[in-house]
Amino acid sequence: MSALCLSLLLACQPVVFARDYAQEDAAASWHPNEVSYDETEVKGGRSNQQSWSYTLSDALGPPNWPIVAPACGGQFQSPININTSRALKVNRKVPLEIVGLRNRPICITAENEGYSVKFTPKWGFRTRPMMRGGPLKTAYFFEQMHFHWGPNNSEGSEHRINGQRFPLEVHLVFYNGLYRSLAEAAGEVDGLAVVGFFYDVVPGSSSFSFNKWSNFLPQVRQPGAKFEISLTRSFSLQDVVGAMGWSYYSYDGSLTTPPCLETVNWIVSNKRLSATELDMSRLRSLITKQGKQMVLNYRSPQPQNTRRVFFY
Repeated sequence: MSALCLSLLLACQPVVFARDYAQEDAAASWHPNEVSYDETEVKGGRSNQQSWSYTLSDALGPPNWPIVAPACGGQFQSPININTSRALKVNRKVPLEIVGLRNRPICITAENEGYSVKFTPKWGFRTRPMMRGGPLKTAYFFEQMHFHWGPNNSEGSEHRINGQRFPLEVHLVFYNGLYRSLAEAAGEVDGLAVVGFFYDVVPGSSSFSFNKWSNFLPQVRQPGAKFEISLTRSFSLQDVVGAMGWSYYSYDGSLTTPPCLETVNWIVSNKRLSATELDMSRLRSLITKQGKQMVLNYRSPQPQNTRRVFFY
């Protein structure tokens, strides 16, 4: 083929741009830290509708969640009971790390969602913590954290380890940096990564707390209440979970509340955190949208089915 013919052929080829990157300037100016805080978005990848409940006897209690959200009846649901003897050990691994673990946000919004309490930070330019390594193929950016607990210290966690339950479990919700926001990522198969930590309760600790997030629970006792934590009182992820370097289990699963989207890479830490009796009392003093005390807001373990659990 002559040089002229080749030139004409190449000139006639269509130019194909990747989705959302048709303009180079737009791609260069966008960064995952710059996310929308539009209240109409799904916050934390969790459903805004309140027609479901945690009460087993309710018409739309956990056994009937698939009526509200069909995905809740799927084959890859969370939480699960982790049988440690059946977990597959990963020997050659990239360390899991959270870049910006010590970063403090501009402010944090504490919110009583009517079924849990959520803390959503607002970050300065490119200061949003990023998680990478381990089972993750790309970088994931931190969005929010929320809690699950029970009416007493013998139950409350969503995941279980060899059948053992814990009084409290915190979930740190991250979204894939390939997407512009958590709302966009939530429906994608690789959209979310959630890190879970269990808490042990310190005996004889009803008069003090060493968890900074606990101090703001009285301000959001009523359903729908919000409280903005200023920069001077805000806290970092390290203040919540401490240093990295812990072992963990990983598996493919879902959100644990409707819409139960099966788009979560779960990371369940072996590290135990500590809560005080005062922390638990403050959590159990929160009020649901039904006007009752928020004393049980966890989903029971779901069948593991054909999924494999990996130990890192």
